[in-house]
Amino acid sequence: MARLSGAGRTRIFSLKAVLWVAGLALALCAGRVLPFANVLDRYGFSQAVYDRNAELLRLTTAPDQQFRLKRELWELSPELVHATLLKEDEFFYYHPGVQPLALARAFWTTFVAGGRRLGGSTITMQLARLHYGLETRGPLGKLTQIAAALWLEYTHSKDEILTAYFNL
Repeated sequence: MARLSGAGRTRIFSLKAVLWVAGLALALCAGRVLPFANVLDRYGFSQAVYDRNAELLRLTTAPDQQFRLKRELWELSPELVHATLLKEDEFFYYHPGVQPLALARAFWTTFVAGGRRLGGSTITMQLARLHYGLETRGPLGKLTQIAAALWLEYTHSKDEILTAYFNL
């Protein structure tokens, strides 16, 4: 079997790099151009039946036998939304789905310093874990969660992400 010379290997490496960059660019363009289904479209919700006075008569279970009423963000109490953002992800509207400094602090405290387990997950990362059913306790799972969170942020608005978080 013939071996490639240095120039041949460089050309193959360059071609692979160009193809990889082109594929990534195509995926990023698709993320902005193609319509993506709402995160909540794959979940079933309970049905509520009300009387003419808006009193609840009956509430069914969702297909997974859970009680889950779909609510839009504007239907939720502003105080609930504000308190959740303060507790879970204070900078939700200012980051791209992950907070590298919070993740680094959690990694250092948990794995290097041997302290108690700290979380560095944003609301988007928590939604990614729930939506995709990810196991995120190890480093590889956390990297997968980060990639999924970045994808959710790229393909959905902040309000869509927050609505899905509250509904799930």
